Amino acid sequence: MKNQPMPVSERPRPAQENPRTVNTGTTPDIRTTTVDWHRCSTDEVLEQLAAPPQGLTPTEAAARLATYGPNELVEGARKGPLGLILDQLKAVMVLILIAAGVLSLLLGKVLEASAIGAIVALFTILGFLQEYRAEQAIAALRRLAVPVVRVRRGGEIVEVPAGALVPGDIVLLEAGNVVPADLRILESASLRAQEAALTGESEPIDKTTGAIDRDGLALGDRTNLAYSGTQITHGRGAGVVVATGMQTEIGRIASLLQSVEAEATPLQERLDRVGKQLALLGVAVAAIVVVMGAIAGEPLSDLVLTAISVTVAVVPEGLPAVVTFTLAIGAQRMLRRNALIRKLPAVETLGSVTVICTDKTGTLTQNRMTVTTFGLAGHTIAGTPAYASQPDAYALALVAGLLCNDGQILPAAAGTDRSTEDTDEPPTLGDPTETALLVAAHRAGVDVIGLRETLARIGERPFDSERKRMSTVHGPLGPDAPEAVACLPRDTALVFVKGALDGLLARASHVWHDGAAVVLDDEHRAELTAANDRLASDGMRVLGMAYRTLDAATAPATAADDSIDIETDLTILGLVGIIDPPRPEVRDAVSTCATAGIRVVMITGDHPVTAGAIAADLGISTAGGVTTGAALDALDDDAFAARVQACSVFARVSPEHKLRIVQALRDAGDIVAMTGDGVNDAPALKQAHIGVAMGITGTDVSKEASEMVLRDDNFATIVGAVEEGRVIYDNLRRFVKFAVAGNIGKILVMVGWPLPFLIAGGEVDDAVALLPLQLLWLNLMTDGLLGLSLGVEPAERGVMRRAPNDPEAGIWAGGLGRQATWTGLLIGAVALGFGFAYHAADLPEWQTMIFTSLAVMQVFQALGTRSTTASLRTIGLRTNPLLLGFVALVLALQVVAVTTPVRDFLDLERLDVVDFGLCVIAGAALLAVLEAEKWFRRRASVPVAGRNGPA
Repeated sequence: MKNQPMPVSERPRPAQENPRTVNTGTTPDIRTTTVDWHRCSTDEVLEQLAAPPQGLTPTEAAARLATYGPNELVEGARKGPLGLILDQLKAVMVLILIAAGVLSLLLGKVLEASAIGAIVALFTILGFLQEYRAEQAIAALRRLAVPVVRVRRGGEIVEVPAGALVPGDIVLLEAGNVVPADLRILESASLRAQEAALTGESEPIDKTTGAIDRDGLALGDRTNLAYSGTQITHGRGAGVVVATGMQTEIGRIASLLQSVEAEATPLQERLDRVGKQLALLGVAVAAIVVVMGAIAGEPLSDLVLTAISVTVAVVPEGLPAVVTFTLAIGAQRMLRRNALIRKLPAVETLGSVTVICTDKTGTLTQNRMTVTTFGLAGHTIAGTPAYASQPDAYALALVAGLLCNDGQILPAAAGTDRSTEDTDEPPTLGDPTETALLVAAHRAGVDVIGLRETLARIGERPFDSERKRMSTVHGPLGPDAPEAVACLPRDTALVFVKGALDGLLARASHVWHDGAAVVLDDEHRAELTAANDRLASDGMRVLGMAYRTLDAATAPATAADDSIDIETDLTILGLVGIIDPPRPEVRDAVSTCATAGIRVVMITGDHPVTAGAIAADLGISTAGGVTTGAALDALDDDAFAARVQACSVFARVSPEHKLRIVQALRDAGDIVAMTGDGVNDAPALKQAHIGVAMGITGTDVSKEASEMVLRDDNFATIVGAVEEGRVIYDNLRRFVKFAVAGNIGKILVMVGWPLPFLIAGGEVDDAVALLPLQLLWLNLMTDGLLGLSLGVEPAERGVMRRAPNDPEAGIWAGGLGRQATWTGLLIGAVALGFGFAYHAADLPEWQTMIFTSLAVMQVFQALGTRSTTASLRTIGLRTNPLLLGFVALVLALQVVAVTTPVRDFLDLERLDVVDFGLCVIAGAALLAVLEAEKWFRRRASVPVAGRNGPA
């Protein structure tokens, strides 16, 4: 099968050249052979597997179990608590803090070391708890296993654990069963399987027994195979096991999942770069200060003290805690919007997303087959209006759909003559297509249960894939006929037929038109065929509805005699268009994504026509057409990458295709979010920068592979999550700007303090401008408390009307680095000015003035940093009450530090009201400068940096 991804059990192996070679051993090992199971006849399959029709003997089954092992999925290694803790400690910023803490401890600075250790512990605990809860879920792939299955063993039907199945076992299937292994179908009586979780096909698949000898078949088109983990929705049958455990399609996906390695998020990479930059800066500045001190003849103890002080000044000790706190708060806000975050860094990653790759079934659509259109002779009816106000053919088509139907409306929801104003969908049981017909009749006001009792079924011809239709016999129709069938002849039995239109037209003689059955002429045939093609081109599954009458006296005997063809001389009632409809809120979500500069790409295993129709309906670009998995297989790597950039709708794709598409987008520089709910989505969910699983319809496998779970299965929720991600990234950039500017000011103070003395050729009277404990206090007050409050700043206006954050841009993009630098230099220069002035006046408060002015100026800096361009008056002071509270707290603590005995621990002097007032004036002046700079930025309309420029 050239260019077609095959299941593990069908992959070619060099040692075996002939795929039809029969293994004559009593215990064949199909793991070392090449077998295209769907191409083989049932006899060939049984022969290849050495499987007798009556089933394997218990002895042979035990021998094969020893050969193949249990029918279980091998789970990859999972991180334990220690591994999760170590993950939290890998960031460069945290390593710097640990190093500073250890050095402080070695030098006897126990208080400094304890404070730094507390910050590291807080960061580690918060991150560990968030991820530990997620890791405690039981291995999701194991949950797909079926505990007990019915098999033929030695001519008897027995129940065995699913884990004991082996290739060659013959498994019996019926509606409601979960398929326990990959099976080649041997017997099928209207057997259908729901495979959406694996293939993305929204409709149940009719299972066949004949060989399918064609190239290029996707999984969903191999109708004579049933796959492990899928569910039987209708009929009964039997299949022989052709693959177990990791050799199944589910096992292949498990292998793909385990092969995808976790990578750092954009935020982690950016913060890691910032940490390295600050580390290099700290080492360089410390070296400069030490060299200057050595030249000035300072003692070694003072030099070491200075180096530690500079290191503490450079590192924003509050950064890890603020990052964790900000992400955790963002995760809580997302949870209130029904987005559950499994890994904290994923919160910010959403703000950088440039492409959302989404599955169709259950993600963009409701994963619920729904009747949306009726095509009648001379009429087209949208939706399911009340039948009393519509042509007779509409009511008859509804009746045909509910009677020729094995689905059920549960009695608790039954009602009589319900109007269309009652839009509550009743609970149903059965095949999704058939339950859609029941719901349509229910919504149109037909008494479903009452009509079924009045026109009881007395015979049937079940659906099969060759006839492509189903017939049921009802009646007789008495004089007190229900209103919905009042136009039909009395005292007759009725045969209702549903199926493919071409098969019905070949057996029809009349069509219902204008209230009566008229001869089916060429004009009516053309009209019905055109309607069928139109509905099919819209991605719908189209069913034709027809009826005929039988003599009431002979109907029971006729219905019981399968040799009598009752599907002749039919009257066509019309067509029913059924589709898994889009979620109504998704259109707005897709539109919002477009406004925000985010490309939406549909990747589905469903039919190309259906995929294209849904995409067009939702506003997803179809300019590049619909590309199938088979077409992708024919492309080399360069052409594949080009196609991924040109096309936004991919259909009939396999898990490998999804993985390659996501990787191609990543290679092109995009930040990719992948949404999905099926097992087939799991590898791509894990490969993407952020995987978004559906919480209700999503499989446990997809949830386990994701970073975020949508609890309401609402694609629109991801738009809110993206907005939250952008806000969080803005807040983190805001904090980094604030913290680094403050630390630049402190570095300038530390470096600039000895310079005048060295230039003058004199000795430095006081070794350092600020002591390590004083710097640590400042960093904890400003970077810690004030930084935390900046992390909860509300969204700026227009946050979703701009381009995504540029994945290639660093955290300093958009002039952030320049702003932080000049702000820090200004803060440092003013603080040094106070220090030199007081020192020149021989006032002992010189160091305390440097210390206090730095703290107070950063309080006002925090107020001015709340927005990049908006003024503080526009934002309003009350929009961030946490900041106001921390501003008051920091000022109060600063007063305590310089007026109470606490100053003795910090080696400070007491300040009076005048001294403190000067510091406040300096802070207010800094705020005025920051507000003026924003005013100039607004006038210049400086754009926000983004991958594609301004939105």
